[in-house]
Amino acid sequence: MQMRIVLAMLSLVLAGCRYESIADLRPSASVYSVTGAYPEGEYLFQTAEQDAILALVVGPDKAALGYQLQGWPPMAATIIAVLGSTSFPDRTYVAMAPAEASAGSESEGFQYFPFSFGSTHVEWVQPPNPTKVSDLEDLARHLAAPETKRVSFALVAERDRPAVLARFEAWRGQGSAGAPSAPAAPAPAAPVPVAPPAYTGPPTVRGLAVGDGVHVQGILSDSPSIIQEIDQANGRVKVRRMSDGVSEWVSADRLISRDESTMNDLARTGAVLGVFVCLLSPETCQDNR
Repeated sequence: MQMRIVLAMLSLVLAGCRYESIADLRPSASVYSVTGAYPEGEYLFQTAEQDAILALVVGPDKAALGYQLQGWPPMAATIIAVLGSTSFPDRTYVAMAPAEASAGSESEGFQYFPFSFGSTHVEWVQPPNPTKVSDLEDLARHLAAPETKRVSFALVAERDRPAVLARFEAWRGQGSAGAPSAPAAPAPAAPVPVAPPAYTGPPTVRGLAVGDGVHVQGILSDSPSIIQEIDQANGRVKVRRMSDGVSEWVSADRLISRDESTMNDLARTGAVLGVFVCLLSPETCQDNR
């Protein structure tokens, strides 16, 4: 509940750390629901230097994202979808939010926040300045640019949240001589687009998620691999083979467990032994009918 109160106070659009576009990039991307990265709930992250926090309240169809750097005004956005694409850098996804309306603007447009994630961390990909992109490929080119910065946030344990939030509340109250002042009135709430995401399932397949270890079934052997990316809409998975580090897209139907791979190896061994028995003792394999 305390997290929700903090997010309700965040009234500025995230500035200086976003990509902007008047284009809706969902039609050209793999679209996941806001629960694709984290299930419904409240999360708080902070940098190792403890000078910035990232607050996240995930609902069934949208997520409230809040950010505050020490001594600076808080900022917020409403996430409506998570985008994935093979054009993006490895293990990178993009959170999508409606842009705030501005005076004289013909289109409100959208904001895009690239990130990678794990169970205990978020890595936020930030451009040096607000950057406009025209389409998905243009966004992918910017993500690969050397001037982009990656900022890591570690998950704050639930018992430590009150102390972390209190520290940032105190900084907000004190203000900072070097920080810009907040506007006199908060911007209106970001509207949610009428068009829903093209695909609303989380990026999982057969109960597996990004980072899980699997075996990819083959003819002569099965390859131990790590899931890197999931295209659930098309039923395929990008995996990195542990044997040589090569990444490839495979059908989700080829994913099996270690136990299933062991049974396959036993079956292959039995088949090979059967062939040798027939070669050494043909009468054993003759049809006795």
